[in-house]
Amino acid sequence: MEDMDPFEARLLFGNMLDNLTGAQPTIDRVSSFALKNSSLADDLFECINEKLTKMPVPPRLNILLMLDGILKQNTPWTSLIERNVVRLVAHTTPKDDPRGDANVVQTRKLVDGWRRKHTFSQRILDEMDERLVGRKSMGEGGMRHQDILKRIEEDRERHKRHKEDVWIRKANEEPQDELDLYWDTVSELNEADWMEIETENA
Repeated sequence: MEDMDPFEARLLFGNMLDNLTGAQPTIDRVSSFALKNSSLADDLFECINEKLTKMPVPPRLNILLMLDGILKQNTPWTSLIERNVVRLVAHTTPKDDPRGDANVVQTRKLVDGWRRKHTFSQRILDEMDERLVGRKSMGEGGMRHQDILKRIEEDRERHKRHKEDVWIRKANEEPQDELDLYWDTVSELNEADWMEIETENA
């Protein structure tokens, strides 16, 4: 298949980003286009940067969700996203804008998923966590009622797909890898755990 002209690809991709919503079909459509044109990843990523600076804060979350879809395959996009993901998270959840608080919960879920799958280095994951620590969702500040209802429905759909995604494992993964993952993510027993054990066995 012949590569698309970079200028044409940017125009088409930019239009797709303008119409990107939190609904999974649109996220899949845009991420699929990006993956099919991985050879133009640098050009298309510039388009993402331009859109992020111009679009309102709430829909910036959709960009992160789309990039998460791209990360499910190892392509030239992977290193690009890795170098910029901390900045992208900061743009999606700006501390100086109350509308950024509305994106905190879903962004934190994305970061938790990347941590669980070891998508990025520990340093990058920790940097993203630092930007989100102590942040609480302040509702859907600055959003219209219609947009709030739309966000609720999209969140419900994402939650369902997230639960399905938890069980997806890599085809070439060793059986021990899954055990190690759960072992590393389970917290140590604390006093409350011991009290619960004693109560259960009383």
